[in-house]
Amino acid sequence: MPEQSRLFIGLIRPPKLIGLPIMYAMVWLFGSVLVFLWVQHWIVALGAAISYPLLWLAADWDAHFLDVVATSLQETPPTKNRRYHGGDSYAP
Repeated sequence: MPEQSRLFIGLIRPPKLIGLPIMYAMVWLFGSVLVFLWVQHWIVALGAAISYPLLWLAADWDAHFLDVVATSLQETPPTKNRRYHGGDSYAP
């Protein structure tokens, strides 16, 4: 396999915000802001500061993990008979 150029790698990398891929950054920002507005305590800022490196490590492991989870939940919603079969059954 031929080596990929730096330009190609730069064009296919995911867009980032604050060093995190967009989906991870939105989860971190909206999650911490909404919890702060609900609780209104400084400990939320500490929790956000602790969760940032954890999300960064998760994004380093797989940058598209949250995209895959969101797409799979949107495209294959749980069925109504899930509780009867112990899982989703798409058979008639």
